[in-house]
Amino acid sequence: LGFLSVIENPELAREFRLLKRPLLARVFGLSRSTPKAGNLVLIASDLPGAGKSFIALNLAASIAQEQMTKVLLIDGDALRRNLTHALGQENSPGLLQVLANADSNIEDVTLETDIPSLQFIPAGLIEDNVTELLGGKRMGDVLGSMDDPDTVVLIDSPPLLITSEGRALADKVHHTVIVVEAGRSTAAHIDAALKLLDDAKSTISFVLNKAPASESLPDQGYYNY
Repeated sequence: LGFLSVIENPELAREFRLLKRPLLARVFGLSRSTPKAGNLVLIASDLPGAGKSFIALNLAASIAQEQMTKVLLIDGDALRRNLTHALGQENSPGLLQVLANADSNIEDVTLETDIPSLQFIPAGLIEDNVTELLGGKRMGDVLGSMDDPDTVVLIDSPPLLITSEGRALADKVHHTVIVVEAGRSTAAHIDAALKLLDDAKSTISFVLNKAPASESLPDQGYYNY
């Protein structure tokens, strides 16, 4: 697949290095606040348009630069399919076909990218029961098969406050990263998203997206963790 990586943009690369460090500490069990390791990461948002797919795509490219670390990026937002469109895989089978057919294998829909340590699974061809597929037992089984300590799995999720799929996926992963948009997401939106995840087993982090750098903090990036 053609892939525009953050390594082509030094400033963007620097910002995503700042973003990935605390996340990788959680993934590999190196965080004092989250000592338990887990490689399944959900990239969600409170509202549509917050930039979660942009974050997921570039975070995946940044993590793939780590030594001895592989990344699997999954388009789990089967209705909007932003990553699938961005990588030109609209007509490719993907996650939905694996979920709909118990005899199918995730390897059959996993695509290579031009970054050797990064693979991509598109959303797949639309199925009638998308919500049930993403929230069902089969989804948990598929994700469970990806429990590889050397592979970081990033799943682009539907927005939490718009559909039920994101909440269902949060029950099946180790970590949830919620992207909120500066100047648009309100305290009420954030509180509602947190309440939805009250019983989720995943740890929760936030990314404040589209926040201009503070004049008093000149080294602070545009995408802030």
